[in-house]
Amino acid sequence: MDRVEDLLHEALTEYAVQGDAYLARVAGQLSPGMGRGPLAILMRVDRFGSLRECDLTAQLRLPAAETRRHVDDLVARGLAVRTGAGSLAVVRLTERTREFLVDAADERRGRILDSLEDFTLEEKEAFARLLAKFVQRDDLVVRSVGLPQRR
Repeated sequence: MDRVEDLLHEALTEYAVQGDAYLARVAGQLSPGMGRGPLAILMRVDRFGSLRECDLTAQLRLPAAETRRHVDDLVARGLAVRTGAGSLAVVRLTERTREFLVDAADERRGRILDSLEDFTLEEKEAFARLLAKFVQRDDLVVRSVGLPQRR
């Protein structure tokens, strides 16, 4: 019999492979030849609004030079705008990028709903809570507590 940690590892590895393929596809649709690193920056700025390069570096746990290269690439592609200089430069999305990411988020939500189609409401709620707890994101655990409860 497999140990639970082995089953979780296998499932999470498969999920990571699928996630990498999805992110590569989205990056390529947004701008041919773009990699996942620049897309991660765009998604972070989309979620939190304009961010300083030093904050992106810290949040994404990237070397400052790599963050700078990604932002340079995004600006050159017309996907982001940088104001200021150095690590305090602020990065924001162009309107075209923002619209694309809204559409991508809608598609992603639809894919998630499709994957959860055979789950009961109780299973969906438990999965959301446990996944948030597993990845140690307290903010998600607190938000998942607000999910509708069935009695």
